[in-house]
Amino acid sequence: MLRLITVVLLLISFSCGYKSVNYSKKGGEVYCIKKIYFPRAEATALDVFTRAISDAVISSGNDLECSGRTTRFIEVRVKSLVIRPIGYSPAQRASIYKVSVDLKFTIENRKNEPLLQKDIKEMAQYTGTGLTGDVERRYAIEEIGRLVNVRIFSILTGK
Repeated sequence: MLRLITVVLLLISFSCGYKSVNYSKKGGEVYCIKKIYFPRAEATALDVFTRAISDAVISSGNDLECSGRTTRFIEVRVKSLVIRPIGYSPAQRASIYKVSVDLKFTIENRKNEPLLQKDIKEMAQYTGTGLTGDVERRYAIEEIGRLVNVRIFSILTGK
């Protein structure tokens, strides 16, 4: 009976597309986030964009490490970040935010020569309840961060 269960589990695992993953193999390039420039101080947005770029680099199968192994440097210049409340709750708190970002994404080699430059423009809208203060504003910024993450992932993978 135990052998039968083992065989069935093996057949199910192979037919469902499971495969072993080799975590010891290194990715393609080694990236380092050199700098993220903002036109004005925005700590929340800086945190969100740093995390979005880091996640995109790691998800694309590359390594993220600022060391002697680094072969590519990422520089992001946020030209504009506009966060507008466009809807209000009955308590007169902002509940719908429209966020747009325009940024320049640059990948440089070790000699600070640009290898790739892309302008990224994204727009998102977040609808909340309007009862939790500025939490909706942060969620709106995180929503635009997810879009930037997807765009940078597609640039790094070429898909």
